[in-house]
Amino acid sequence: MKKVLLLLTAALMLVAVGCKKDKSSSSSNSSTVKKYFEVQGADYKATALPSSTSEEEPLVEMGGQTVIPGGTKYVTVTYPVEASKILIGVEGKSGHYEVDADQRLSKEYSYDFIMVVNQTLTDDSFTIIVGILDADGEVSQYIEFPMDLHVVGTGELQVSLSFDNDKDIDLHLFEPNGYHIYYGNSMSDNGGELDLDSNAGCNIDGINNENITYGDGAYVEPGDYIVYVDMWENCDPSIATNFVVTVLYEGEILETIEGINPIAGTFPVNEPSNYADLDNIQPVCHFTIPDNGQAKSGKTIKHGPKFLRSLDKMQ
Repeated sequence: MKKVLLLLTAALMLVAVGCKKDKSSSSSNSSTVKKYFEVQGADYKATALPSSTSEEEPLVEMGGQTVIPGGTKYVTVTYPVEASKILIGVEGKSGHYEVDADQRLSKEYSYDFIMVVNQTLTDDSFTIIVGILDADGEVSQYIEFPMDLHVVGTGELQVSLSFDNDKDIDLHLFEPNGYHIYYGNSMSDNGGELDLDSNAGCNIDGINNENITYGDGAYVEPGDYIVYVDMWENCDPSIATNFVVTVLYEGEILETIEGINPIAGTFPVNEPSNYADLDNIQPVCHFTIPDNGQAKSGKTIKHGPKFLRSLDKMQ
């Protein structure tokens, strides 16, 4: 049985190739990089990015130009010499993040990290800046990544998925009552809603994110939830695909039963299209919503599990 290869990474990644920046980011705006995202496992520095002292440029890959509030980005950085730290900032904003360059990937000097986008972010666009501090103390040239915000629901509970290239990868959530939220049943009786379904049927939109939200009027039912990530259709089997799932509850990262959140994984090269046969794959994570005396839903919860049929998406 083919299973997704989980990369138990506690940092975030972005995938796309950017353009060269010849000098460090200014801090002309009083707002800081924290307004935009956090980098898990990174140290936040209130100072500006250090100036470049080397002509070397890192190769930085991010999954498209789109982010969503409360979502993630999976970032891969490759450099010709050994790195000490990865430097991350936002153009025109003060402060930056520094990530220890743990060598995690198969390439000799290739590194990765995960970014979690602020749930309250409203800026239509911003530019991420990435550089390298190498083992000899030299600072690389900086690479710029213009990003666009795609507005989605956040709410009391938000489960999001990002992936780093153009494929039809689907997010599935089972509620404690057994209701199955996915592209074929986009809203549950509790009010949980899949409000973003990207690249459906390999009709590529380049957003490369999916999102389930419990907004105003929704009932976040106490109990155990199950999350699946499905390679519905592998639009380009020749390349691997990294993905990240994040669960936010009441604005905070919720500890999953597995103890990992965000959860990163990889579909390897030649991963077959699965067409939502969930019997073929394992859940990505389980999480529990505590019983804090939530008001009950005004709707009758009567649905058992609903399973997909591959033809659903073709109709």
